[in-house]
Amino acid sequence: MLSLPNVTLDPFTPVEAVSTLQAQLAYNEADSISASAARTVKLAVCVDLDGTLISEDVTICALKIFVRHNPLNVFKVAWWFLHGRAYLKRELAVRIDLDVANLSYNKKLIDFLMKKKQNGYRLFLATACDRLYAEKIADFIQIFNGVFASDGQINLRAEAKANALVTMFGEGNFAYAGNSMDDVHVWSKSAECILVNPTKSVLKAMRNRKYLLF
Repeated sequence: MLSLPNVTLDPFTPVEAVSTLQAQLAYNEADSISASAARTVKLAVCVDLDGTLISEDVTICALKIFVRHNPLNVFKVAWWFLHGRAYLKRELAVRIDLDVANLSYNKKLIDFLMKKKQNGYRLFLATACDRLYAEKIADFIQIFNGVFASDGQINLRAEAKANALVTMFGEGNFAYAGNSMDDVHVWSKSAECILVNPTKSVLKAMRNRKYLLF
């Protein structure tokens, strides 16, 4: 735990009564503590799901199962889509129970994340899939401290995801792992960029940024 400066300034003491040396010491120690705190606080590591943590797209998986059950369900899908992507994802999530154990997880990335977790980093799943699926996957993997996901009203992708992470952690205070052009919006606000199976267009868009490649 960081200790407070040794100099205590009584808020009711006139400024003139505080010696220049004492005041300077207070400022110097406070600056030292701020710098030390900045060095010891670890970035939050936020991880995309579809195409990053897993190779599949969860919404597409649910959609295929739903239509396979009854081809006429395609008309329901079209109606839900008119209400927005987030609405569509929620309607699928409440109807299709995906077996998350059978998804194709990126073992190399998970090993990397587990080491981060052991070293004191906080991990967050940040996905545009519906929260019902995201939380189920997070419960299965057991490494995440929290989940950011679509909620039936907000489709958490691209700028919406970037804004959510900035609101929670602050711009430049998180690392982000993703794979698509949508993720470029998030990387623009992150301190560290982790690219997972990126396309050529993503690599081109990120050519002026340093990144870790998986």
